[in-house]
Amino acid sequence: MSSIVALLEKAREVLEGREAAEIDRALEAFQTLRGQVGAKSKPIPADLLASHVMTVVPVEEWPVRVDALDAVLRRLDSARKEDLRIKSRPEGGKILGLYATARKGANVRPYQTMLLGVDPIVGRCDCPDYLKNSLGLCKHVLAVLLHVYARPRHLEKARKEQAERAASEGLTWDAIRPLVGSGDRLDGIGFENGGKLPRHSQGKGDVRYLFKEDGDKKAVLRNTHHDAPEKRLELVEALLKAVPAKPDASRFDPALLAVLTREKSRLRRVVDAGVWPSELKTAFNILPRTLYPYQKEGVTRFLQTTRMLLADDMGLGKTAQAISCCTILKKLGRIKKGLLIVPAALKPQWAREWHNFSGLPIRIVDGSPTERKAMYDETREGFLIINYEQLLRDLDLARGWAPDLVVLDEAQRIKNWQTKTALSVKGLDPKYRLVLTGTPMENRVEELASVVEWVDDDALEPKWRLSSVHAVRADGKREVVGVRNLETLRQRLSPCMIRRVRQEVLDQLPPRTDVRVPVEMSPPQLEEHDALNQPILQILAIARRRPLTQQEFMRLMSLMTAQRIISNGLAQKDFDEVWPTLKGRKPDDPLLQSLASPKLLELRQLVRQLVVDQGRKVVVFSQWRRMLHLAHWAVGDILAEVGGRAGYFTGAEKASRRTQNIVEFHDDPAFRILFATDAGGVGLNLQRAANSVINLELPWNPAVLEQRIGRIYRLGQESPIDVYNLVAEEGIESRIADLVGSKQAFFKGLFDGESDAVHFDQAGSFLSRAQKLYEENAAAALGGDGAIDGFDPSDLEVVDEAPDPFEELVEAGDDAPADEAPEPVVTAPTPVAPTVESARTAVPSLSDGEVRRLFSQLSVRRSDSGGVVIEAPAEAASTLGALFEGMAAMLRESAAAKPPE
Repeated sequence: MSSIVALLEKAREVLEGREAAEIDRALEAFQTLRGQVGAKSKPIPADLLASHVMTVVPVEEWPVRVDALDAVLRRLDSARKEDLRIKSRPEGGKILGLYATARKGANVRPYQTMLLGVDPIVGRCDCPDYLKNSLGLCKHVLAVLLHVYARPRHLEKARKEQAERAASEGLTWDAIRPLVGSGDRLDGIGFENGGKLPRHSQGKGDVRYLFKEDGDKKAVLRNTHHDAPEKRLELVEALLKAVPAKPDASRFDPALLAVLTREKSRLRRVVDAGVWPSELKTAFNILPRTLYPYQKEGVTRFLQTTRMLLADDMGLGKTAQAISCCTILKKLGRIKKGLLIVPAALKPQWAREWHNFSGLPIRIVDGSPTERKAMYDETREGFLIINYEQLLRDLDLARGWAPDLVVLDEAQRIKNWQTKTALSVKGLDPKYRLVLTGTPMENRVEELASVVEWVDDDALEPKWRLSSVHAVRADGKREVVGVRNLETLRQRLSPCMIRRVRQEVLDQLPPRTDVRVPVEMSPPQLEEHDALNQPILQILAIARRRPLTQQEFMRLMSLMTAQRIISNGLAQKDFDEVWPTLKGRKPDDPLLQSLASPKLLELRQLVRQLVVDQGRKVVVFSQWRRMLHLAHWAVGDILAEVGGRAGYFTGAEKASRRTQNIVEFHDDPAFRILFATDAGGVGLNLQRAANSVINLELPWNPAVLEQRIGRIYRLGQESPIDVYNLVAEEGIESRIADLVGSKQAFFKGLFDGESDAVHFDQAGSFLSRAQKLYEENAAAALGGDGAIDGFDPSDLEVVDEAPDPFEELVEAGDDAPADEAPEPVVTAPTPVAPTVESARTAVPSLSDGEVRRLFSQLSVRRSDSGGVVIEAPAEAASTLGALFEGMAAMLRESAAAKPPE
């Protein structure tokens, strides 16, 4: 019978009432745990392991005790399966003492395992698992116990030695990390039997002055200096001098020696590699752009700690902070090579942002295996961008390149320990490690631990008890419905993680933040998207030879719009077939992934952050109501979690319904999302209801984009606003994003700026821009004579009469009935220098009614100076400008023409 059981039963005999009931519960718990062990532990008694678990886990934490026992049994199983062998035994024929343990046939140094007691179990080991697992056991200690308990004479002698073991003076370390609190490993260091503790050093090797008596008559460290690396390093070095380093010493403790050695190594790295305070004063002057104060704080934290998880809310500039860290470290001479590992779809985005925030060169790794190898070989210094899939293929190359710094973006990719991606990332060993994620914990605390592990491998240890200590389960079942002991998580993550939510830095945020959210298209999407490249290139080839007819131009627009719809997802493209199958079904990940519509998954993440975590109201825009239907379905369960709901403002609702939805969006706290088409982009004031906009796709016309944003970004808006633009990176949408950005630069320079010069890359007519959108595709398709292989331009002459297979798809638009939808505005392409041909295409495309409607939007008034001021909405101004330029071109041609003879 184990000693703990004997004590419990003896206590039961003398106690009554409440105390006796507690003893009964303890005995019942012991019996249950012993039953779970059964015969699995033989020859070690089951009650010995059960009582050991009860001593290391508090009585009120039954789920933790269950998990602890399971963790012990797994280690016992490993000791047997790995055939751990005892390489050396205690000297002098003793049973208790120092052992060396290792796998059979292993060529590595054996672990030093100290057995100090067999009942109760007292063991020490310098293996990494013992230092982290908070069990007071590991497979090596259990291997020694198996050896002793299999030999009755050895066991009897060990019990005798344990009973005769005298208390001695010196340093000790408690390997059981508390369930709550900061869990600083140095807090477990104490001094036994030190007598009177002096205030100052009494001589070489005397460290008693570092300790004080606490309430339990234990000597604990006066100060661990957890936030001062230099002082903490001095403390650790002083303690190491007092720890016997030789195995034959009477108080040799392999675990204490190992934990102090590991901490010294970590602190030495931080002190040596961290940027000095004197350097920090000038570090930010190196950067080409000024950071906000909270961003400077994030950069400073990383430069001082060398390893960090940056988990700021989306839109707070994690990328800018990461690039700033890279730039400062390189210009200070702290690093030579930096590797940025990002999702494939984000590589172009990172390259763009890099050039915005750093003047240093960077290369994107792409191409064949030979080409990729050449890039590594050629880059002796500098920065490379790769994606996760490339890391899996090129892990040896990446390791051989030996980067000093690795930046990991969208780090939730390594949330599962055993995936190849996680193992590959954790196979890299750079000095500086910066991990970025806006969603550090999506579902389970264990996922957070996997992400954090590469930054700080001890922060959330032991992993075996994460779920039972932190998860809140529904009625004690498996389903996790919440997280508890959050303060403990915050305390243990604070040294290695920084996270700011939007509300914390509102006073520092710009009035408006535009965030491009890259979305990687699925293979089925890409296949259907790219299938339309060839017919588009054929029409563009005709445009190089002659002006397009209006029908050809509309066919081109139809094909390009079809690509935009496919970029939104195949669920929108195949809406009539897909939608009936979705009604009543929960939008779980497998179902969403089967729809080949990754924007819906990205939207769920955004809504969870904005609506659930931040408690904000959001306006979600799309040109297509079908996409809004899919979006509403995809976030329905997330809204339900917070008792929220959503509504529409499109051309399909009656005016009374739209009005009611706006009223409720303002006044009803439960009304969290307004789904709107561009019918909601005009004459709608939402600045007092919402401060965030999500654009499921970008419109062609930047004026329409500004109209959407202008619903919340207007006079009366009291908060900084965030605009999230979802962009499918591999196809037409990423090119449109660049095109729209150029148009925005033009419009801002024309209407808002004081300069008479505007600089942007793309210019000219719509067709010239379209040529740019597809120039990469054209380069692959064009033959040596500049023509598309196997294509005769005359083949397209019948396009005027051919039915458009995408017409119904494109015309679906807002899905609005004629009496409810806003009148469409058809904007013809407007060249920089209008031609007669373009004028003949542009002018007839507007009906008389449309022209009257455009002019009705103009307002004319006199200014204070007596001049005449003409005002018009941006979209009307753009369309009328096209009309006037076309008419001017026709008039100029008529004036230059010779009169008839």
